[in-house]
Amino acid sequence: MSKPNTGGTICANTAYSKRELMTRLRISQRFWDKMLNNGLPFAEIGHERWVWGQKVIEYIEENSKRKNDRS
Repeated sequence: MSKPNTGGTICANTAYSKRELMTRLRISQRFWDKMLNNGLPFAEIGHERWVWGQKVIEYIEENSKRKNDRS
């Protein structure tokens, strides 16, 4: 059975690893680093960093408003 296409879908109540989030949102390592440097909360479990979907959604909403406000 093939894996369903989940590109771009982020669920608020789900934790995502760096790799999963980068795949789903099609973001670069540079953008991932920028999100963490700008305060996106994460948990380090083993050698991986995990983020909550709700926090990712809030981060994107907050930063898209800032960008639109500059226009």
